[in-house]
Amino acid sequence: MADIFKFSIVTYERKPGCWRAAITPKVGSGGVGSGSVGGKKVRSIVTPDDYPSEADAWFAAQKLIKKL
Repeated sequence: MADIFKFSIVTYERKPGCWRAAITPKVGSGGVGSGSVGGKKVRSIVTPDDYPSEADAWFAAQKLIKKL
């Protein structure tokens, strides 16, 4: 399980009523916008589904981070 505090979450409305979240590792020794999850280099992850609200997309991103 990845530490949620090591990631930034940005929500955005892909189209009206369709929210997603982009997850990016916070800046660390690996350079800007890069990190390591499970030994693999990660630049960013986007939630795969649309959500009806910004809050729903935010919570989906948090759940996705916890699965890493």
